[in-house]
Amino acid sequence: MRVRKARLPDANAIHGLIRSLSYDGTLLPRSFPEIYENVRDFTVAETDDGEFLGCGALHLYGPHLAEIRSIAVTPAAQKQGAGGRLVEALLAEAESHRVGCVCLFTRIPDFFQNFGFAQAERTALPDKIYKDCANCPRINACDEIAMARGVLPETAVLGPARVEEHLVPLQL
Repeated sequence: MRVRKARLPDANAIHGLIRSLSYDGTLLPRSFPEIYENVRDFTVAETDDGEFLGCGALHLYGPHLAEIRSIAVTPAAQKQGAGGRLVEALLAEAESHRVGCVCLFTRIPDFFQNFGFAQAERTALPDKIYKDCANCPRINACDEIAMARGVLPETAVLGPARVEEHLVPLQL
C-alpha cells in the first residue's frame, strides 16, 4: 500500500467514494466540480498495483489552522491501515506547511485520538464553521465531534471570529 498526492484522473474515484458515504450523512457531499477544483487538497491510498483504496484531504485556512476532511476508505480496505496512512500523510503535509493546529469533525473520535487529536469546542474553530457549517442543514443538530491537534487558533481569517454569529436559535 502507498499514499500519494491525488491527480486529476483520481477525481472519479474520490467523488464516487465520497458520494457513496454522503447519502447517510457519514461525509458531507462534495460535487464533482468541487473535487476537480480541490484535487490538490487530496491524498489517495492505493495498492502497489494502483487500485484506489481511499482518500483524504487537507484544507488550509492559513498558518493558524488546517482541516483534515473527507477521510474515507473503500469497504474492502477498512481495517487494513489505509485510513491511518492517510491521516499520517495529511498530518505530515500540515507540518510541512508549518500549520499550528489541525482540526477535523468526526463521528469516530477514538480513531483520531490515536493520532494525538483531542475533543475541542466548536467555538474555537470559527474558520471551519464559517466555511462549511454555516451552510449545513444540520448546523443546529450536528452529531459530529470537533477535534483538534496543536495550539487552538486565536484568530479567524474567513469571517466573523465568533461562531455564535452563525448559529440560529432553536425555536421550541
